[in-house]
Amino acid sequence: MEILQLKYFQHAAKSENISHTAHSFMVPPSSVSASIKKLENELGVKLFERTANSLKLNESGKIFLRAIDAAEKEIKKAKIKMLDMSSVPAGEIKLLILTNRGQVTKSIAEFKMNYPRVMFSITHEDYIDYENYGKFDIVITDRKIGSDLFTMHNFIREEILLAVHKNSILSEKKSIGLEELKNEKFISMQKGSSIREYLEKMFKKTNFEPNIAIECDDPYFVREYLKMGLGVALFPSVSWKEQLDENIKLIRINDGMYRDSHLYINKTSSAVCEMFVHTLELRLIDLIK
Repeated sequence: MEILQLKYFQHAAKSENISHTAHSFMVPPSSVSASIKKLENELGVKLFERTANSLKLNESGKIFLRAIDAAEKEIKKAKIKMLDMSSVPAGEIKLLILTNRGQVTKSIAEFKMNYPRVMFSITHEDYIDYENYGKFDIVITDRKIGSDLFTMHNFIREEILLAVHKNSILSEKKSIGLEELKNEKFISMQKGSSIREYLEKMFKKTNFEPNIAIECDDPYFVREYLKMGLGVALFPSVSWKEQLDENIKLIRINDGMYRDSHLYINKTSSAVCEMFVHTLELRLIDLIK
């Protein structure tokens, strides 16, 4: 029994979708299916009820999922305790955060509570030239950094969905095509931002431009304008999930659109940076459940 098998099972059990699990771990669906079947063979029981269009946990699967969730919490506690038993870390971490700012901010707050002597220097500007990235210990972005100064870790793969108000005529749709968005008013992040670039890239496939009705620089206000029914917006399904509201409905975009964010770690950075990366990775485990 391997840890990766358990992670695949845990995610598939909660998403009830092999394809979603495959996208989250950036592997083919066949790899996830084979891994789960191998796990079932090792346990000697079936964990899912399978039909042509659905995947549901059976009673054995529910028992096993509860055990994995409990074990994961204990492992997380043990890791934190082991770090606490070590010498109290100190120093500075220089961060360039270009995606997933809300989630990274929460990880910083958590890390500071455990290690108050560590100082963070944080930059959010998209316009920093690549040649200046070397001054940062960690860069979090969905763009490629062609530099041997960094090692790259995959951080989050998330589907980009369309967010609409619950009273919109679109809200009953399970998925939507680009042609259906021709006359929709878009609430968009500012030009140069990652999500704005995805919006522009998406409409390059059509012969019309998106109608930008509202432009802002904070996902919080995107949510607020969505709640008011002032338009539709692209919505990263993982990093913005805490911006969800009962008034907002998410719809899949035909053919799917995904954003891959990465952690770039400077090879000259200190050990305390690796500790912070560990905190980020623990938050990722919670996010993709």
